[in-house]
Amino acid sequence: MSSEHHAGMGLAEAWEVRDLRAFLLGDTASKMGRAAFMTSVGWKVAELGGPKAFGAIMTAWFLGHLPLIMLGGMLVDRIPRRTVALAMDIVQAVFAAMFILLLFAGFDLVKVMIFAAFIMGASSAFSMPAIQALVPDLVDEDMLASATGLHNAMRTAAWSVGGLIGGVVIRYSTLHVALFIDLISFLVSAVILFGMAEVAIERDEEEEGDFRSEMEEAMAFVISQPWLFIGIIAFMVFHIGGAVVDIGIPFIVQVNDWNAIHYGVWGAMMPIGASIGALWAGANPISKESRGMIFYVVVGITAWLDILYVFVPWFFAIVLIAILQGLMAGVLGVIWNTTIGDSVDQRMRGRVNSIDMIGSFLFIPFAPIFGGYLIDGIGLKATFMIAVSIMVAATIIGVVVPSFRRFERLATARFPIADGQNQSD
Repeated sequence: MSSEHHAGMGLAEAWEVRDLRAFLLGDTASKMGRAAFMTSVGWKVAELGGPKAFGAIMTAWFLGHLPLIMLGGMLVDRIPRRTVALAMDIVQAVFAAMFILLLFAGFDLVKVMIFAAFIMGASSAFSMPAIQALVPDLVDEDMLASATGLHNAMRTAAWSVGGLIGGVVIRYSTLHVALFIDLISFLVSAVILFGMAEVAIERDEEEEGDFRSEMEEAMAFVISQPWLFIGIIAFMVFHIGGAVVDIGIPFIVQVNDWNAIHYGVWGAMMPIGASIGALWAGANPISKESRGMIFYVVVGITAWLDILYVFVPWFFAIVLIAILQGLMAGVLGVIWNTTIGDSVDQRMRGRVNSIDMIGSFLFIPFAPIFGGYLIDGIGLKATFMIAVSIMVAATIIGVVVPSFRRFERLATARFPIADGQNQSD
């Protein structure tokens, strides 16, 4: 049987897992609604308040995550992940309704949206580690890469479609409509998740501790794995530049005399590429020996491509660049999520995912404001050159140090390797 046939069968077999399929459909619905809202609010706030207000939205979103994400990780290592995800869907639907009412009441749109970004970020601090930790609970390890590929592909496709919807909505309607779409999408996800079976968390009651000791255990595991620890540190720095680039996008659109539809299409292109890349990586699992080198080289290439955005005046070329970046990002996501899924014990997966997310988010709350002031002060081109330099510098260490690019679990006295787990030769 050909390798292509085996690859296609992997995706098909993963899709046949009932609860995985239900989860994917629910998560896709919620991501589509959230993308429509985020695209709409991004354009409207940038239009009304300029770079600084747009930066404040992004800052509020990430500041909402940071105080709670460790608590969220510990929670999803104690409570079935499906329950946490379901509860957060309901909470986010309620918040969307509240923000609609605030806008109808006449409150200032920019201030309401900054508040909304903070609250939505706080609720995501619980839903994100639950969602990331749930996929490995639903399938066997030999199907994990395919399941992760499907999840990443559907999630990014949802962001793409949602971004297009958001661009159309804000061009021809109001932010109220975008919020209503967000509300409905989370209710749809909640209904689907409600029909799923719970997956118990396998924990040794004798080893249970308080918040501090449980997070110290997860951090000790992260530190024991060079690829994981350095990967988190590298992306802590990388995402500073990435956040600055994101702040510049609506203003590149404005400089080129494009409109909200162009902004929505641009936002949709990278997720389209990422969806294709994730499907490819899920159907063609990358060997453990090659994961790290491929990961860091591809990350560096995607960063260099960002600089083209401020020098290319043709929208068609912008679209092609975004799709290419998306293809690479889709592969990167499957590599990283699969490695965490097959290298971290089930009982710690939520906490380790939270530490990973904190690493990604730690400096981001300050980066959007920094980016907004840079764009106002030195212009788009100089700002992008600084941002790309930061991102490229962050990836070099993973390329040049072999132990950092070896994406395989190491056995230690405290964290021995169980049978069948990813391990280093």
